[in-house]
Amino acid sequence: MADDSKISRGIENFLSYLRETEQLHSISLMNESEANDATQDILHSLELEEHNYHETAQLGKRLKEIRQSRRAAKDTIQQTYPITEWMENNRSVIKGLEQLLGRVRKEEKNTEGRFYTPRTEVNRKVKK
Repeated sequence: MADDSKISRGIENFLSYLRETEQLHSISLMNESEANDATQDILHSLELEEHNYHETAQLGKRLKEIRQSRRAAKDTIQQTYPITEWMENNRSVIKGLEQLLGRVRKEEKNTEGRFYTPRTEVNRKVKK
């Protein structure tokens, strides 16, 4: 389990945030595409097939749900786009942060479990 007091935590959190935002953007793009396809399926069904009143009403309700889902996906895409665009334009900066994180973690590890071996007898005389 990571220690919140570690210096590396801030870098780690920022890089994690970037990865999660990029993933959310990608998922939202897929969700929008799926909603567009589902919308077309319903519209073509209404256009080309015969439906009774209840079936038409059910398709209308489903269309509303799909369009609301599509809108949520589009909103997420718009909100995450500036971040993913920045990431695309700054891949070298992100790579540098990943390397920095590795260096800081290495230094943190070097300080864990540190002990000191006395060079003289001065402490032994005080403890007696």
